[in-house]
Parts: sequence; structure tokens; C-alpha cells
Amino acid sequence: MANLCACYPSNSCSDLVRVRLHGSLSSNPMKVGCVRVGLVSTLFIFIASTLALSACSNSKEQDTSSASSTTAQISPQTVTTAVPGPPPGATLEGFKDLEVGQCFEEITDSVAEDRAVWLLDCADPHSFESYWVTDYQGPGAGRGTTYPGTAAVQNFSEQACFEQFETFVGVRWTLSQLDIRTWWPTEESWARADRKIICTVFSESGEQLAGTQRGSQQ
Repeated sequence: MANLCACYPSNSCSDLVRVRLHGSLSSNPMKVGCVRVGLVSTLFIFIASTLALSACSNSKEQDTSSASSTTAQISPQTVTTAVPGPPPGATLEGFKDLEVGQCFEEITDSVAEDRAVWLLDCADPHSFESYWVTDYQGPGAGRGTTYPGTAAVQNFSEQACFEQFETFVGVRWTLSQLDIRTWWPTEESWARADRKIICTVFSESGEQLAGTQRGSQQ
């Protein structure tokens, strides 16, 4: 992991709008798919080996987008202490090694949190499950190419995650109780031949998940 980009419903995440239906129409700041509405903030954390994380949660009270993104960078650091607080039965797993159908918790350690996760059995309570892993195949893809730019990589990654959501969960994102968090290559990691995209689901309510979400239709 190198850059960590986290989006929350407080600043504009981008220019597309999506509507989720839960009894009544509402707007959401999800960053993948058609068009976006909602307020989202962006945080970039520079680290050693890389993907960029985009986490967008729903905001059902907001109907318009505004505000600009904010960014901050931290120089690469080496983990020299043990990572605290593993959940019972968890094992340490690097982001780059995540596979489809794996469930995990984020690491609370400020140095290690953007490099690895606590891998858990999906039968145990967990916050995230990976449902699609692929390589960037948009404009400018391929080894030895110049970074296509954040917008191109981000849009391709988010669209890919949106398109695969229904296949895994069994229901469209607009009707689901789940949300999407996406990792994509940064310019720094691209130079080291990183092309990996990771799509994960989490509960929009913030509660932990129980069991796999594959075919859950939640």
C-alpha cells in the first residue's frame, strides 16, 4: 500500500450521482457507477507498497454535492513494533494478498493500518469482505506505461467494483444494505508495476457483518 484515500459523507467525492432506494428516494455519495451526490472528504497517506483506498459511506440526508477534497501526506515508515489489538483468531494479511471472499478487520495501528489487515473467518464478526480483485485495464494500462492519472484510475476502479457488486451480493447496490470500499493503484505504486484493484463490502449502518455476503441479497 502507498496512498490511502478515505471518503466520508462530508465533502464532495466526485462528479457522479447515484440514488439508493430504501422505501423512499435518497442521494448517496458512493463513488462508483453512474452519477454521484453527497459530501465526501479525501485523505491520502503515503506508504511503502501500494494501493489507494476509497471508502464512501451513504448520506441519506444530503441531496447536493459541494466542498473540495482535502489531502495530507505522510512519509513512508518502517513498522518496528508489534501491531496491537488482533481480534480473536485473526491472522495478519497484506492488502496486496487479499483474495475474493476473504473477511477482515482494519488494523488500528497508525503505521500498519494501510499495509495490512486482520484476516478473519467469515463466520466470525467482521467489518469487511473482499468481493472482487482485478488489475487496472482502463486507458493507459500495461507495464511500462505512464500513470494515467488519478481520475482515470479511480473511475475505472470504482466502476469495476460497482459492476461486480450485484454478481457477488445478489442484489443491486441501489437496493442493498451494504456499501463499497475500493483500493486502487497510486502514481507511486504504478511506477513499481502495481495495477491491483480490490473491491470490498461493508455494512452501511456501521455494524459488523456475520457470515459471507456472497449471495446474501442484503
